[in-house]
Amino acid sequence: MKEVWKKQNRIIIKVFAGLCLFLTGMAGAEEKKVQRLDEVVVTADRMDEDVTHTPEKTTIDVETYQTVGTPQNICDIIRNQPVIDFRGATDLVPGDLVDGDDTIFMRGFGSNRFDTAMDGSTLRKSGGRNTYHIVDYSLLPPFLIEKVEILPGPHSALYPGKSIGGVVNLVTKAPQKYDTSKPDMALSASFKSYDTHNHSISLQGGAGNFIYDAGFQKYATDGYLRNAASDIDTVFGRIGYILSSDGYLTLTTSHTRAEREIPIRNDPDANYDDGHPVVKTSSYEEWQKPEWDESASSYRFTYHQPSPIGIWDLNAYYSEENWEKIYFRKNSQGIYDASWETEWYQQGGKLQDEIRFSDNHVMTIGADLGQYFDGDGRTDQKRIEIMSGFVQHRWRIIPRLTLTAGIRYEDVSIWVDNTKSNGDIYISGRPEWIERSWGEWSPKSFLTYELDDIAAGLRDTSVSLGISRIWKAPDWHGDYNPRGMPAGAWTEPEHGIGCDLVLSRRVSDDIQLKANYAYYEIKDYIAHNWDYAKYTPGSGNSVPPGMEYKDWLINLDKVIRHGLEIQLSGHLTDDLSFYLGYAYQTFENQGDEPAGETELDNQPENRVSAGLRYHLFENTLLLLDYKYEDEQIIQKSEEIGQDEWRFTEISTDAYHVFDLAVQQTLFKKWGFLNNGILKLYTNNLFDEDYENLSGYPATDQTYGVSLSLKF
Repeated sequence: MKEVWKKQNRIIIKVFAGLCLFLTGMAGAEEKKVQRLDEVVVTADRMDEDVTHTPEKTTIDVETYQTVGTPQNICDIIRNQPVIDFRGATDLVPGDLVDGDDTIFMRGFGSNRFDTAMDGSTLRKSGGRNTYHIVDYSLLPPFLIEKVEILPGPHSALYPGKSIGGVVNLVTKAPQKYDTSKPDMALSASFKSYDTHNHSISLQGGAGNFIYDAGFQKYATDGYLRNAASDIDTVFGRIGYILSSDGYLTLTTSHTRAEREIPIRNDPDANYDDGHPVVKTSSYEEWQKPEWDESASSYRFTYHQPSPIGIWDLNAYYSEENWEKIYFRKNSQGIYDASWETEWYQQGGKLQDEIRFSDNHVMTIGADLGQYFDGDGRTDQKRIEIMSGFVQHRWRIIPRLTLTAGIRYEDVSIWVDNTKSNGDIYISGRPEWIERSWGEWSPKSFLTYELDDIAAGLRDTSVSLGISRIWKAPDWHGDYNPRGMPAGAWTEPEHGIGCDLVLSRRVSDDIQLKANYAYYEIKDYIAHNWDYAKYTPGSGNSVPPGMEYKDWLINLDKVIRHGLEIQLSGHLTDDLSFYLGYAYQTFENQGDEPAGETELDNQPENRVSAGLRYHLFENTLLLLDYKYEDEQIIQKSEEIGQDEWRFTEISTDAYHVFDLAVQQTLFKKWGFLNNGILKLYTNNLFDEDYENLSGYPATDQTYGVSLSLKF
């Protein structure tokens, strides 16, 4: 396996080096034609208006970003980025909980190892059960968000230790004054196959220094899989006051009610419905009628204040989620209702000050606190508490060399539930709630050198190196109470190092290249081990008192990840723009733990995303998207002797998917109406038969139409 990787790595390095030499030579030839110019555009920014790239991050303007179809949530906005891997069972049911996987992965990590934040403040919940599902993206409609910042890798001290894969930061719209009392309103309506509806209305207005925003989104679908209907309503409101010092205060609230069915088995050998695709891997049958119902509310206070000693930002929040899992089971007496309910509460805040000493020195210093509770039917018990402090300094050492360095201290406490539903104790001799605490410093760094002065052929070219410490405590439900078991009594934090080497280059005009090689070395990687556990009490397995569930989860000795992401985008002509993304990754378990094989499997090594945007006429835009993922290998284990396991590889086929849309601007102004846009689109244009998640056929060819306007 290592020899295969070494061979692949050599090929990738050669291709990467050849690509760099080719582009350097190409740009050098172009520079000869423009040497008479006194100034050129420097740094690694793309010049189109919807997506910009810098060595450290990618920024997407939500309002101007063009997608095939109508986005229901921010996953539909970011899923074409090479660092993001969409893993939903179907793209018709946002936030689906099929098989416990997240909707998106970042650099091969689930949401327990990358950070989703709003205005720099981490979004997470105390629960999640045995799923990742720390953030429900279906609760975050695009009209709430102005832009999305994607920061690959663990190199920012401003975000928590769980940001191993990186950060997705959602930036909300800043308040602005309005000249009239008439609010700005936006409407959109979308209809799609499988009785899918996506409708929204939003308005923004104000009077003097006071502002307000409101919005509503309705999403419903019958779903593609059997028993996969979804109905999600989200209401949003914000009031604010603009201060005379260019600062502002805002109070934001949102509420969501979601009902989502869970796909069931649809087996030709038993209880088959030929109106839906075959699904054999679901653990639910038709008679169980499984679904997840959710109610979620959040409240967020924001204070932004420029001052003589920096720009102060305070973000405080409180949120709660109520989940009800509805399904039936059988026993010797017949069918009974096995439904259960959980309540989760989150509260916290983040305060930071950005101090600009000069154009060459900018420091950010701050602290944040998060507390996460579980209403378990006995008491509202604190499950996680995270206190952090950080300082980060951006220093332009010389005109072409910039260093961003920082350090973060994180103190994490968790409370492990050690009590069974009947009141008995899981781990003998331990209390009902087992408290564990850790604290650690994590230095971060990211260095960028612009190569413009070295040679004419290296203008608008930069290289960057990020080297940062990884440290992540067991700070989510799947680490401390997976499947309700008290495995967190034994689990230790992960630690290691993450490195990124980035080449950014303007190839010509606004065509921008960004190539990023990433290396991770993570020790004590937390892995699910229940299939191989020796300390699980049960019939015929006597466990020494006090050692119960010791190996339900384990820390793998060491995991190494290699990855390469390449982005190329810009305009080929004034009317034709494109994007091209490629991602490669491998995970290697350096120990001999069987769980290391099954924990790190089912990840595509190669992914490609590409798209074209062509203005056929002044008011007519064609959109074409393409996605490729190679096969995914699933490791199935079989015990053939004491502590001896045999693994069988099962592959999920590679696939190619095309999406196509025609967008027509009907009018830019018509009476009191503005920007009337009609879009006709089809997803999975060639009806590819494929799977995003093993065992669940992805959605077949679908058609849709949407209409949006403002007034």
